[in-house]
Amino acid sequence: MAAKPRPKRPIALEIAAGIRGGSYRAGEWLRQIDLERSLGANRFEVRTALSELTLRGIVEHVPFRGFRVATIDMTRLHDLLAIRVLLEVDAALAALPRIDAAALEHLSTLAGEFEDAAVNGSHADWSRTNIAFHDGFYDYTPNRILAEMIVEARDRARLWPKGLWPSFAALQESAAGHRRIIAALAAQDGAQLTAEIRAHITESAVNLPDKA
Repeated sequence: MAAKPRPKRPIALEIAAGIRGGSYRAGEWLRQIDLERSLGANRFEVRTALSELTLRGIVEHVPFRGFRVATIDMTRLHDLLAIRVLLEVDAALAALPRIDAAALEHLSTLAGEFEDAAVNGSHADWSRTNIAFHDGFYDYTPNRILAEMIVEARDRARLWPKGLWPSFAALQESAAGHRRIIAALAAQDGAQLTAEIRAHITESAVNLPDKA
């Protein structure tokens, strides 16, 4: 079977996106040969990417066995969600002056795709369309390093689709949160936008057990 063309994003980001999207479960072993074939990469590139993800806490390296998806540490998760709030509020406020009618229409389309996936799609579809909405939003922030840090923090604080949305009601609330964010953007209301971003992130952990 021929390898796929080389992805435009760095290999580490491609693997992290797959983990974030639910393609790999917590504790699942990552076979380097499979990653080479699916990503069109060589052994050195894959190994380097996995080592980078290990440093970021997304992947665990077990000597003489290989790499596996890291399990969730609840204390770490709550701390990372707090960091996400700080980063994403700053990014949202920086993006606010750049949100025009075309941007609102674009974000509304992305929100609609998540809503459709919530009804008709799989767990992977929920994750993919949710990420597309948030990435689409932060494309408007002028500080690109801040946008990259948000992606990294989200990777580190990943919530598996079933944990993030354990019920259809949770999916509906997440979709409603997207619409409230868009409404705050349309109103150019920084205070409301801050409140909606903070609620959207912190409420994603509502169904998780408290940290020890």
